Amino acid sequence: MYHAAVRAVQSEILKKHVALTFQEADFRYSLTHTPDGATYSSSNGVENRTVSASWAFGAGEIGQTYLLENMGIYTEARATYFTSLDSLDITPGQTSKIPEGIEKSLGNRLDSGVAQLCFGCHTTAATTSGAFEPEKAVPGVTCEACHGPGATHATAMKAQQYDKGSAAITNPMHLSPSDSVDFCGACHRTWADVAFGMGSNIGAASLRFQPFRLEKSRCWGKNGDARITCIACHDPHQPLVRDLTAYDSKCLACHSAKANPQKKTAVFATCREATSKCVSCHMPKYEVEQTHATFTDHYIRVVSRGSVGASFPTER
Repeated sequence: MYHAAVRAVQSEILKKHVALTFQEADFRYSLTHTPDGATYSSSNGVENRTVSASWAFGAGEIGQTYLLENMGIYTEARATYFTSLDSLDITPGQTSKIPEGIEKSLGNRLDSGVAQLCFGCHTTAATTSGAFEPEKAVPGVTCEACHGPGATHATAMKAQQYDKGSAAITNPMHLSPSDSVDFCGACHRTWADVAFGMGSNIGAASLRFQPFRLEKSRCWGKNGDARITCIACHDPHQPLVRDLTAYDSKCLACHSAKANPQKKTAVFATCREATSKCVSCHMPKYEVEQTHATFTDHYIRVVSRGSVGASFPTER
């Protein structure tokens, strides 16, 4: 998360690819990087537009999207860099229809509210005291993005005033399970964000919104287990763990043959197939076409053997 955003001039991807291009019908897009800055251009052979690329959003694990700026107005560039392609393609969420005119070919113009949300998830302190000031944003998700202002906390802790220091900072660990998932979902999208803001069925694209998928699981929420939260499996202070067996202990903590009387934990049915790499079957990966990448489905469920690794199923 610390690498969720960077000034475009400092983007390692753009430094490595000093000139990226993409052709769409009559439109040709290009991203150019120099030590002085990054620029984004669109041309249809008759007209040309060149705008400063001020921000690069995304660490580059899947891709990197660029925010163009012109007199304080931000535009989400139509072309995004995708790591699997090592080149540009249409930005996820933007229409596949050919743009109508040179101005629209630059990308989606963001109103101030949408821009504020983008900066709120990819940077730190773009909004302070209710004022949106993106030029003052700290690149990436730093400590204060989740824990709030930390000056008082740091001062108290240095003075060994531990109680005062603890009270002066937000600790998401103390949130209820529901609030905890919503806390992560503030950026990663909750059930409400998707259900009310994106239509009834957005298909495989919903895999990008892990809290939304998690909240569909039978083992989550009022009818499930209070231990099912994002931080039950993921440590936000550490890189994402990719070893599938590392999550087995999380699954078996609930799906155990025996209850732990000391912890007073509930016991759920154990898997009849295996006790290793649980997530490979119960949280399969599917491709999200527009992102040119696969995502783990956080909708925990019994998946039929034939559908694991297959196309994302149609949901009703």
